Order: sequence, then structure tokens, then C-alpha cells
Amino acid sequence: MIITLAKPHPILVLATRFSWPHPIWKTRSIDEYERWIDERLSLFEIYTARSIANCYVKPDYWVILIGSKHEQISERLKPILSRTGCNYVFAPYIGIGLGLSTMLACKNIEYPARVVTTNLDADDLVSADFFDVLRNQHFPESGNAIASFCSGCNYMPDEDKYYHSSYPNNPFLSLYEKISSAHEAQTIFFRMHTEIMEHARHQIFPRSYYPMWSSVIHGGNLANLSLIETNRVSFQETRLLHQRFGLHHL
Repeated sequence: MIITLAKPHPILVLATRFSWPHPIWKTRSIDEYERWIDERLSLFEIYTARSIANCYVKPDYWVILIGSKHEQISERLKPILSRTGCNYVFAPYIGIGLGLSTMLACKNIEYPARVVTTNLDADDLVSADFFDVLRNQHFPESGNAIASFCSGCNYMPDEDKYYHSSYPNNPFLSLYEKISSAHEAQTIFFRMHTEIMEHARHQIFPRSYYPMWSSVIHGGNLANLSLIETNRVSFQETRLLHQRFGLHHL
């Protein structure tokens, strides 16, 4: 009898750009930047940190990418992150690309490695089983595959409603790679999420019968408001979705 040993799971890396440099801040005041950071910290604590704490399988690394004032911001983030039960690391801006910064922050990875990096903004949500489903996907031997949970939604706090959203090039994509060093990694940040599918050798669409992610439509996230305006199909199971996304204590 031949026994085939299962391959070890790929390393799961969650990457969040908390305050990565953006051209708009070249013409804004320091007071505006500080107010933006305060708002972002509040949103991160209320939504994203609770969502990750609610996941019963955690990513192996949660990399928080920070731009200017990274020491002050990381100190304010630490008590929030410590309640998530996640292995978090900071990647301060040192003038290199997002992808390489992400992988260099994960210091204990032994190469060659199979790595899956997932994007999660600092004000959004994922389902409690997001990383469990991702960890158990059958990724191709050749590497370079995009995993997309097409089924998602958008949460409107003012209405306390979730609106259906479903499209492949969503902001919650994951990139699978086989790499020999951190410098080989492209990670999820090598292209905009709206075009990354065009550059992946394989596309994987895990089936789900419920939303696997949710954007949060708030005052500073009005760009996503068009998603609500063009799709007014709302879910009736608000309480159940709160539980799935970790917001049941709101």
C-alpha cells in the first residue's frame, strides 16, 4: 500500500496598508494627516481588528504596512492588535516596494516557500472561515495563482444593513506564489486589484454560499458608495452576518 503524505499548508500572509505613503499628503497639512490617522485607528479597531479576532484560523503573519511616523502609529496599534490573537508584524516604509516590504517583515519564513498573500484594508471585514477555506485550497504546482472569493457584500453602518456584492476583481484577492527568497515575491501588491487577474497564470474561485468579505461604507470611504447605488439588494440576515464578520458586539 502506498501512502501519500499531504503537503504542508502554504504560509498565509495578511497584508494591510495602514498608512502607506500617498501623493495626496504632499499638499495636505500635518493636522489633516493626524485627523486621518485618528479616524483610521478608530475604524481599524471597530471593524478590521474585530473581524480578524473572530476568525477561527488566523493568518501566519499579519503585516501592517506603515508610512510616516511609523513608530508612533505602531505603538497605538499594538494594544488593538494584541486582542486579535494574531501574529502581527510591522513593515515601516524604507523606500522599497510594498511586496518586498511585506515579505521582509516575515522574518522566520524558510525558503523555498509556498506563500499566499491576501489584501485587507484597514476598515474592512472578512468571514470567520476566510483563512480556513484559503488554507485548504488546492493550489497549482506551477505557482502564481489568484484566489478570489467572488461572493461578498458592503456594510452600511448608518443603516445597519449589508448589501450584496459579487465580482471577481474585488479588493480581497489572494496571490499564491512559490518563491525562493523574499526578493522573488510579487505578493498581492504587484498590480492593482482591478487588473491583477490579467497577470496571474491561474484563477481559483472557491465556492461559498454566503458573503466571504465586506467593505464598510463610511464617511471616508465614499468611493465604494457607487457599489451601493448600483445594487440595492440587501441581506435580511444582519445579525447572522454580524456574527460571521465579528461585529456581534456592536
